[in-house]
Amino acid sequence: MWEWLAHGYQTRIVDTGREPLFLLLVGLLGSFLFIRFSVRMIRRGVSWWPGNVQPGGLHIHHVVFGLAGMLAGGIGSFALRGEARVGHDLLALLFGIGCGLVLDEFALVLHLEDVYWREEGRQSVDAVILAVTVIGLLLLGVTPLGGFTGSLLTRTVAIGVLLALVVLSLLKGKLWTGLFGLFLVVPAFFGAIRLARPASPWARWRYYSRPRRLARAERREQRVHGRLDAARRKVYNAVAGAPHLESLKPAPPKRPAPPRVSLADLPPTRAERLLRPLAEPCAVAVVWYLRLAAALDVLTGLIAPFRERIYRADSGDLFTPFLVTAGFTAALVASLLAVMLRRRKRAAWLITFTLAGLNALVYWGALLVLPDARQHVVNWVSAGVTTAVAVALVIARTVCQVRGERGNIPLGLGWFVLGGVLAAGLGTVLVHGTDTEPAASWTDCLRYALLRVFTLSTLFELPDITVPGWTDLLINVLSVALLLQVLRAFFRSPRSRARLGPEDEDRLRGLLDRFGADDSLGYFALHRDKAVAWSPGQEAAVTYRVINGVALASGDPVGDPAAWPAAIGAWLHTARTHGWVPAVTGASERAAGLFERAGMRVLAFGDEAVTAVADADLTAPEARPLREARDELLAAGYSVTVRRHREVAREEMDGLVHLADAWRNGAVDRGFTMALGRMGDPADGACVIVECRDPNDRTCALLDLVPWDGGAGLSLDLMRRERESPDSVFALMLTELLLRARAGADPVAGVERIALNFTVFHAPVTYGQGLGTGFVFRVHRLIVRLLSPRRGLEGVHRDNAGLRPHWQPRFMLYERPTELPRIAVANAGVEGVLTARRMRRFSPAPPAGQRG
Repeated sequence: MWEWLAHGYQTRIVDTGREPLFLLLVGLLGSFLFIRFSVRMIRRGVSWWPGNVQPGGLHIHHVVFGLAGMLAGGIGSFALRGEARVGHDLLALLFGIGCGLVLDEFALVLHLEDVYWREEGRQSVDAVILAVTVIGLLLLGVTPLGGFTGSLLTRTVAIGVLLALVVLSLLKGKLWTGLFGLFLVVPAFFGAIRLARPASPWARWRYYSRPRRLARAERREQRVHGRLDAARRKVYNAVAGAPHLESLKPAPPKRPAPPRVSLADLPPTRAERLLRPLAEPCAVAVVWYLRLAAALDVLTGLIAPFRERIYRADSGDLFTPFLVTAGFTAALVASLLAVMLRRRKRAAWLITFTLAGLNALVYWGALLVLPDARQHVVNWVSAGVTTAVAVALVIARTVCQVRGERGNIPLGLGWFVLGGVLAAGLGTVLVHGTDTEPAASWTDCLRYALLRVFTLSTLFELPDITVPGWTDLLINVLSVALLLQVLRAFFRSPRSRARLGPEDEDRLRGLLDRFGADDSLGYFALHRDKAVAWSPGQEAAVTYRVINGVALASGDPVGDPAAWPAAIGAWLHTARTHGWVPAVTGASERAAGLFERAGMRVLAFGDEAVTAVADADLTAPEARPLREARDELLAAGYSVTVRRHREVAREEMDGLVHLADAWRNGAVDRGFTMALGRMGDPADGACVIVECRDPNDRTCALLDLVPWDGGAGLSLDLMRRERESPDSVFALMLTELLLRARAGADPVAGVERIALNFTVFHAPVTYGQGLGTGFVFRVHRLIVRLLSPRRGLEGVHRDNAGLRPHWQPRFMLYERPTELPRIAVANAGVEGVLTARRMRRFSPAPPAGQRG
């Protein structure tokens, strides 16, 4: 590594004659950091650090030493003659040290008073950053107003346009963008076309009479520049120290700004009224274009003649439309952008528009400058198609407003930088280790890996390195993995921060009491990690959780069935507003029909066993396994206790919750279930806990059931057992519960039905026609038959058959089949299958209202 760094320093810095400039930069940074450390130690008053320089009581600021260093270094550089390389380097270092000391007190020189530890003192840090950036650009070979080629007239026009863009950026209040625009065209261009800052001269001249544009500028100032300023202050405080003195000068009087106006309070403009009907069709058109581009990229990547023609076109005078190229990486990018634009993600719109706009500018620039490019019709078509995509995106901007999670941009940039460094490092090692010719230099290997990782090999020539095909394949895999992770970070959907509050819970309990007679899973809507979407009159609600970008509702809507469609519409609107994938698990046939009318697809997902207490008969032939298991365990000394939660002491309930958590990773004798996620909450006093004790009077298994139908029904919530306990303890507990309910014994007197929750990955033979039994269901049933022997679910259903249950089908609702894997992962995460989800402890203060 050190050899590589030394080689790079020699070739990039020394051989190009930039070593004095590099040493100037080193001296500037070193002196600035040293003097900042020194003054911070002086401010803290540490005894081991020398104080200020005060000969005769006169405090000498370090700007004086800086001026002396700059004079000595500057005059010495002019006076030194000949090829005294070492002398020039030392003088450059001295000049840089003087620059660092002077710029550290730039604010003092500007204000002509000591504002070092005041808010105005931050301007010194700004000056240092500006100087370091300019010197860094010069080291990279970027010169101000340079880089233009052509005739004198062409260069003059280009420089004039650039200066106009820089001036416009400065008038819009974008100081840094304008200054960097002197070196780079792109910052100047975007600074000129973007909104001005609200306090800038341009805003005062142009926006005060245009309230809609001013409102947009103020919203952008608060959302973007406010966060950047806060981050900048934190960095400045960490590097240079936080100011602790107030400003001596009062704030200058400002021109009174017009009253703030929200965009929502303003009527649409004429352009918006004309383009609004076209926004959705244009968004759909762009999505289909990206899908077509992805398909073409895959085909050209697989078919050699097409691939070679595309390569020749890209490397010659021809260029192809936006994202149409021969490569799987481009296909992946196009398909991901299509998916995210279909969900109307603003980040996807911004990335797609930026890429399409830059492509269009490059294409039209090439057509204007290069005569040979104008001779090919395909170039005009490509430029036209790419421009049409950019224009369609501009029109569709109003419908692509789904914002992502906070911090997506820093996270994506972090993944890009760190992942890029890691992928480039691994690729460099692979290339250097597998080069079949005499080993190439580390610099060439790094360049080869960078061009491969960032898919720039079609734009820049690869070094003369020969590696096996599997090396290129591994580097391409690293590139795709990096791209996926970066895009995933940029496109993350916002998390749902809404939770079920006390008022919502009270209202849901009231609706369950009034309308919950037919919904055995309704009580699970009270899971406090869920959010709730209400119908306009709050007569019905859909509860859901957001996992992995999926807004997963479970069970039927709660409340008046007549208001279910309105609640479903409110839930779908919330999901689409945030870019979440809507899905429902465990819906009844009635609710599935309503979800289907709202535009969702139905999949037969599972079935629920509901046993009528009056029908339970252990003397029936099919109940023989249950009867024998019960008799065997009772004879062995096992016992069963049935109690309501309110009857269990707090200390004992805490112990049972601890056991339930400890057994979570043990044997689970059934498939996926709905779950309440808590035990022992004072609000759940009507829940029933069934406890099995072994011959040593130790708890060895637990069942927890929640009420429904006003207490006339119980629905299974939790089944946990100790690993060493026999498999038949659950059969004993269920039969004892049924027998006591049938006998009218407390605390289950009046219970008429017991729902054993619903099981996923079970396909009864009666399925095969009806709602949700299409092609996707047949694939699902095939997977079930492959997985059922591993999970042992058929034995569970044979045991349940002895209780003479009534099987009620449950359904999954989704919008697109391609979303089913993501929904399955979200469902597994919600129900604690992928992770061991612990029980929530009881709430010390239950919500107000009636309680169990």
